[in-house]
Amino acid sequence: MYRLMLILPLVLLAGCAVNLSDKIESDYEALELPKQQLEYRVYLPPQYEAEPHREFPLLVYFHGGGGNHRTWGQVGGIGERMIPKMRDEEFGPFVVLAPSVGRFDVIAGESEQMLFERIIPSVRSYYRVSDTTIAFGHSMGGLSAMMLSLRHPDAFDAVAAASPFAYDVSPFEPKDQIEEFEQQYGGGIYLKRWQSGVAGKFGSEEQFLAYSPFAQVRHLNHRLPFKLFLTTGTKDQMGLYPQNLLLHEELKRKGIEHEFLVQEGVAHTTIGEPRLYQWIDEQADSLSVSRAAGGN
Repeated sequence: MYRLMLILPLVLLAGCAVNLSDKIESDYEALELPKQQLEYRVYLPPQYEAEPHREFPLLVYFHGGGGNHRTWGQVGGIGERMIPKMRDEEFGPFVVLAPSVGRFDVIAGESEQMLFERIIPSVRSYYRVSDTTIAFGHSMGGLSAMMLSLRHPDAFDAVAAASPFAYDVSPFEPKDQIEEFEQQYGGGIYLKRWQSGVAGKFGSEEQFLAYSPFAQVRHLNHRLPFKLFLTTGTKDQMGLYPQNLLLHEELKRKGIEHEFLVQEGVAHTTIGEPRLYQWIDEQADSLSVSRAAGGN
């Protein structure tokens, strides 16, 4: 067994190796794909060994830009800080799956297929997890949570996205339209990183639109089967507040129920909001009670 844990409320993390907590047990695996490596760790809650007959909800954590599969387990990070809350059952407790294909890359294509067809089923068969699966991500991880849940709506029971790193503009649009978008919404260097690093990974506009949260929501013709929580900060230095607000408005236009929390005066550090974790815990509790009573 490996031991570790982390997460910083930053968009970019230092390039050096992270220090991992020795307070949490985890297992590490990696899959070699033709163009990338899909790595993941599974973090175990404090009660896992002490309660051998208990099943725990699965929390799939998507890291932000600059992080990786080790981010949840870094010293002083979210996972470590959640240990007392998990132990006291104020949060979860959860088995946490943290996948990654790179510090500034999103899971899509073959890695996406491997995540849903191989990794999640494997985690379910090997670890004691319940029927409840919740997706959670911040920044680039919030984008991943939104993209993948919309593409695989039956895979998750609830989705929490904090400051999702998504702009309502395609890298395939004419340069003058992209410049007009920037003049209206801002974004600067972060918009350029979105265009080249995230949106630019798709080979065609058709592929891009198949993943874009905005495009996916606009093409919805049914209600989402999962609960959704979206939060954003009004002082987001990456220009994401108006974009997250637009995503909220698109969801409303489609009649998609969701909780939208605006954090006044908060920058990109929305992952520090207690309501975010309270909401995740509430979903896990309600699903557990519902299923114990014979509901879906």
